[in-house]
Amino acid sequence: MTSEHALTQRIRELEDLLEQAERKSDILTNLLKEASAEFTQALDKVSKSEANFRSIIESAPEAIYMFDVQTRRITDCNPFTTEWLGYSRQELLGMSVEDILCPMTVGVEDNIRKALENGFVRILERQYATKSGSLVDAEVTGTVVDIQGDKYFVALVRDITERKKIETLLRYKELFQNVTDPVFICHSQGNFLEANDVACERLKYDRNELMQLSFRDIVRPSQYGLLGRIGNQVRSGEAVQCELEALTRTGEVIPFEFHSRLIEFQHKPAILSVARDISARKRMEEALIRNERLSAVGEMAAGVAHNFNNLLQMMLGAGETALAKLGTGEIRKSRDALLTLIDACHRGADIVRRIKDFTLAKTDDIDETKVFDIGELISEAVQLTRPLWANPIDLHKYHMNFTRPLDALIEGNPSELYEVLVNVIKNALEAMPDGGTLSITSCTVNGMVHLSVTDTGGGISEENLQRLFQPFFTTKGLQSSGLGLSSSYGIIKKHHGEMTVKSAPGQGTTFTIILPRASAQAKTEKNLQPIRPDLEQTKIKFLIIDDEKNILKMMALYFEDTCVELTTANTAEKGLQEICGENYDVVLCDLSMDGMNGLQLGKAAKDHADRAARLKIPFLLYTGLNEKLDPDELSRCGVDGVVRKPVPCSELQRIIQETTSKFRRGEFA
Repeated sequence: MTSEHALTQRIRELEDLLEQAERKSDILTNLLKEASAEFTQALDKVSKSEANFRSIIESAPEAIYMFDVQTRRITDCNPFTTEWLGYSRQELLGMSVEDILCPMTVGVEDNIRKALENGFVRILERQYATKSGSLVDAEVTGTVVDIQGDKYFVALVRDITERKKIETLLRYKELFQNVTDPVFICHSQGNFLEANDVACERLKYDRNELMQLSFRDIVRPSQYGLLGRIGNQVRSGEAVQCELEALTRTGEVIPFEFHSRLIEFQHKPAILSVARDISARKRMEEALIRNERLSAVGEMAAGVAHNFNNLLQMMLGAGETALAKLGTGEIRKSRDALLTLIDACHRGADIVRRIKDFTLAKTDDIDETKVFDIGELISEAVQLTRPLWANPIDLHKYHMNFTRPLDALIEGNPSELYEVLVNVIKNALEAMPDGGTLSITSCTVNGMVHLSVTDTGGGISEENLQRLFQPFFTTKGLQSSGLGLSSSYGIIKKHHGEMTVKSAPGQGTTFTIILPRASAQAKTEKNLQPIRPDLEQTKIKFLIIDDEKNILKMMALYFEDTCVELTTANTAEKGLQEICGENYDVVLCDLSMDGMNGLQLGKAAKDHADRAARLKIPFLLYTGLNEKLDPDELSRCGVDGVVRKPVPCSELQRIIQETTSKFRRGEFA
């Protein structure tokens, strides 16, 4: 019994344990089911989060890429990155991060090290290289992530190219408006696109007016050719520096030094020009040039005196010969002597005019041109510089070789070219302080006159040779302003010629001047203006006013047997009485007279005509002064023309007849 009871008890215990195990199994099964459901829900949430995260990256409007920190190879990127840089995804995944950065980028290694230490990188500015080779500006930030034990850098890149352009434009605008010089931006064909306030102020235009103009509208017509050449140079990519004279809205002429280059403006080619007012520099240059010319004339004063003494001797001898031969009835010999005297007067007048012109600063235009023999001009320049190379103290210091060229006609301003010749000869002599040989040769080649001046001096170094024609450059120290050769170069260029120099240390120097040759026919057409036959048939009432009685006397003697009926007045007051009381065809009045000068008398004559309601008489000024008279002042005073002393009576007769003809045709207001 006892054994059965114990067994029964054990069975009950086992049944209880089994029941408990079944209950625990049910509980565990339920727990596993709950855990499985929670895991499934969590996994679903993770999948959805990853999909959302990938969707955000894929659609991000900024470049996102990831690269292995160790290998620098790009392992992932979003579509914006491929579109932005122009590469396909496959191409980018085969490249390193250095391949997409600007080749000049520095500090990449250092920034990766800092990112590993800190876990992130602060915002940096970088330039990225696109597949097409262009560079784009960007801001970069990022962080380091650990994926299965490997370090990766995830970069977020924002394109700031447009922002950079705006910042640059703002800085440019500030500089553009605050610069103290006029600044212009124009279309490649010359029309203005932009100008700063200084440009508008200096040219006296408001902005809207200036924007309707082009460069051609603000420069002198004589500079259109130069403007065209500059435009071609700039459009070809050259940076050009040049001098141009700008016209303001009121007609004022301002010399500017322009620095121009090609730029991109509003996505199109344009020309940027910065102009600097060089009025003060020009005035200083003119003063220095004038002083240098005066100094040169002073050095050659003995030559001038020699020439004039020779001319005076010719005049005196010719006058005395004419008187002597008249007394013996030898009219032909007397006439020959008088012709010699007249020729000497012409030569003296030319020397005076050229010396006066030599001492005055020139403009950029050729005011008066004529066709002349340059050989004669060279001869005069050689004679004028004679005291410098034929020193009485040492006659054998210099040897001059000069053969006057044949058939070497030039069209231009003789006085300006005379200045060039004197400058070059003077420089050549100064290059031979211990003496030497000066050779002047010339020839005509293909319609061009070549004139060479060669010295046997010490020569010029290559460095100085390149700067020889630059203003203010000199190797003579304070003895020279450095403007002689630059001024001469400008004169030759103005005459459509060339001036070159060839030299080497110890081998002397040769200056070559090349000028267009003029024909003999051009000389005849330009210099000879015969009197029209139809004008000889009509008597012309001519009034001349001059306080030099001998001039009036000679004029009266000359015109008494011509078609000109001459009346003279030796004071301005008498001249005005004649103008008011008689009807003259032409009036010629001396500019410099006591009491009332020629301009004042011209104004009085004009006012009288206005009061009397009749046509103003053609009024000509007569002067021996060489300054340039203001055209506006001449017009205000009723002056119709200027005659320079001395003038041959035959030339004066032609001027009178031409003036009368124009007046009768209604060409004078």
